[in-house]
Amino acid sequence: MGSQSPEGIRIRCEKCETEWLRDAEPERCATCGGTEVVQRQRALTQFSRGSQLSIVGFTAVPLCRVCDAEMLAWAHAGRAVPFNYRPAALDPEAAKEREKQDGDDVIITP
Repeated sequence: MGSQSPEGIRIRCEKCETEWLRDAEPERCATCGGTEVVQRQRALTQFSRGSQLSIVGFTAVPLCRVCDAEMLAWAHAGRAVPFNYRPAALDPEAAKEREKQDGDDVIITP
């Protein structure tokens, strides 16, 4: 469903109620400045019983196809992005910290 707004035409999904501008500029990666940014599901977790970690919901997180390639591959395998993952698409410092790991594999924990 669409409606006119001062910013332009605003689209709203009737199922999930997410809103966006129809002709908005593409999202840019904060690290490389590229526009190959995609949204993936991030797990929202909490400890439900002592040390038992449970997924209680999901939220969208932007991932850059270049800077967040390893996490994007993880997400393409049908897994949610862990809540503690800092995407390079939002945080250039996270990308620098991963570079300092001297080629070690990115540790992905739930």
